[in-house]
Amino acid sequence: MSLSHPLFRPSPIKGVLFDFHSTLIDQGSSELWLEIACASVELDPLDYMEHMDIVAKLNSIVEFARIEDPHHSRDLSGAAHEEIFTRLLGDFTEEPLTSALYSSLTQAWFPYEDTLPVLDALREQGITTAIISNIAIDLNEIMARMGLANCVDHVFTSAQLGYVKPNPEIFLAVSEAIGIGPEGLLMVGDNAIDDGGAGAAGIRTLILPRTTGPIHGLATVLGVVAGSRALDS
Repeated sequence: MSLSHPLFRPSPIKGVLFDFHSTLIDQGSSELWLEIACASVELDPLDYMEHMDIVAKLNSIVEFARIEDPHHSRDLSGAAHEEIFTRLLGDFTEEPLTSALYSSLTQAWFPYEDTLPVLDALREQGITTAIISNIAIDLNEIMARMGLANCVDHVFTSAQLGYVKPNPEIFLAVSEAIGIGPEGLLMVGDNAIDDGGAGAAGIRTLILPRTTGPIHGLATVLGVVAGSRALDS
């Protein structure tokens, strides 16, 4: 069958939706998170580093939250987010460290090395970009600290939209807000369940498994976008 056949002519990608955590940014090391939290309340992190079970539990805090809160109330309300994470942190720490850890929850996060180059390349090609994140924390300050504030066209959170991934409604709400139909979008994320919900909304979806190195493989996005345009021409 020739590539000129209509079956090989999908709509070109006009917009790319990105998950945030573990897609554009790495959560960093729990050791650094602990150091930042201790410094903020004048505690010696060495007193806690000896108890490596604390570091291991900090590594798993997001997974603990998924188990504790399977319906994602933490991603729809800032108050619920603070209550759940503070309670989970309090299971293995004491004040003032517990509150300091919550306050510095995002301070060790950093963008992957391929995040900015890929976002810049998409902008140069006239591709609309948006973040769609299950989170009840304001991402604007975080993105400004990371130098990402002016690199993405739109930022949407579950708390803002009132839906959480994988509910197709959150993807359809973003599609309507940015003025690009589902057939013209690509969703990029790390979670096959949450981010894969875009497929139910008619959005092509690319899952990049979590990585531990500085490069996340985001250049794949450019290949998918280029391929959609080549097949359409």
